[in-house]
Amino acid sequence: MVRCRRRGPDTGVPAWLLVASPHSQTTWSVLANTGVALAVLALCFIAMDRSPRLRRLAALVTAVGSIALTAYVGHILAIKALGTDDLPGSAALPVYVGFALAAMLLALIWTRFFRRGPLEYLMHVATRPALLIK
Repeated sequence: MVRCRRRGPDTGVPAWLLVASPHSQTTWSVLANTGVALAVLALCFIAMDRSPRLRRLAALVTAVGSIALTAYVGHILAIKALGTDDLPGSAALPVYVGFALAAMLLALIWTRFFRRGPLEYLMHVATRPALLIK
């Protein structure tokens, strides 16, 4: 049986940067992906502004977003403390769901009492002197 190898475009030629094929990571591909991402963000912002019900439903996710640095660092610390960094694939999904739910619930509780997460507050304090620079 003879197998034919599909030959891709020649990436050594400058004209390669003008290709707009999916996942090519060329200029046009990156610009198109950025445009789609910005459109999705704009639609999410519009939906959240116009629908108080949707805003309530998304409270868990927005709480994590408001203390993202603390959530990321807490996630890494929890992975190391619980020793879940080298789990088999079958156990990864339940652990991920547990981490996600814990992060959302803790973030929701935290944001009910405080404006910023602890690490966000430290970053705020650390960058305050930049306001004095003219």
